[in-house]
Amino acid sequence: MKSFECRNCGSHDLTELDGFLICDFCQSKFVPASGDTPVKGAVIGVQSDIEMLLGKCETDPANRIRYARLILDLDPTNRQAMSYLS
Repeated sequence: MKSFECRNCGSHDLTELDGFLICDFCQSKFVPASGDTPVKGAVIGVQSDIEMLLGKCETDPANRIRYARLILDLDPTNRQAMSYLS
């Protein structure tokens, strides 16, 4: 199992055998703890926030520049938000 780290030598080359993790480098044997699970990636989407702020640019013209700047903080290439700044 390549997702874990040996507690003794730091190697990431571990093999699971009979419910134990065995380091391929130093041959240390461990019982996997409950916290020994691989870290999963997360995806954070901001598109709905950008759409909401673009809507506010239309409905609240007094604060349009403020909303456009918030959009550009999230997406510096947003052309629609750039158009509100000029």
